[in-house]
Order: sequence, then C-alpha cells, then structure tokens
Amino acid sequence: MIPGKLSLVPFTEGDDWAGIPSLTITVNGVAPPSAIASVRMRFKKAGAVPSAVVELISTNALQINILNAATWHFRLPEQTIPGLTFGKWAWRIRITSAAGRTRTFLADEITVLETV
Repeated sequence: MIPGKLSLVPFTEGDDWAGIPSLTITVNGVAPPSAIASVRMRFKKAGAVPSAVVELISTNALQINILNAATWHFRLPEQTIPGLTFGKWAWRIRITSAAGRTRTFLADEITVLETV
C-alpha cells in the first residue's frame, strides 16, 4: 500500500507541536474490519540513518489517543516532542489492527524551524 499524505504545519524547535486534532482512517470509505490495537507515529531526520527516530505511541495517552478503535478514529494532542530538532523530518503513521496486521497509512515530511 502506498501511504497517503497529510500536510503538517511547520513549528519552531522547542515549541509545542499543534498535533492532529482528529483523524479517521478508511479504505474505500469504510473502516478496516478489525479494530485498532495500536497507533505509532515515527519521525526520522531527513537524510539520517533509520535507527535515529523519535516515536509517539498510543500506549501513552499523552501522545496518541484512540478515540474509537472500531471506526479507526484517533488524535494526536498538542504536545512537546523531545528530540525533534531544527530541520526536515520524514514521518509515518503505522497502525496495528487487533488481527495483528500492521500498515503504514500516512507519510510525509514536516519542517522544524530554527529557534531565533
């Protein structure tokens, strides 16, 4: 599956990130048949080795809230993201279903602006 895109607004290093207030994943207009088990958002500095990542996970309700697992509705609240420094970052949202299937549904880049 080729992940879809979601443009995230740049923010300044050290400031709170605005998050994603509401997001519902559908395939052909319908939620996948198996409920969400977990959601993970990973950031990788553009051009860096893949092991240097910053991660947000749904097991930490301050990072990702699953609002309705059956309808694949979740949000990423406004928050500070330690480790996201000045520069361009690639990001991905991966969801694992209760059936154990893991898929990357969204991907793009975000710019973290330099502190002045």
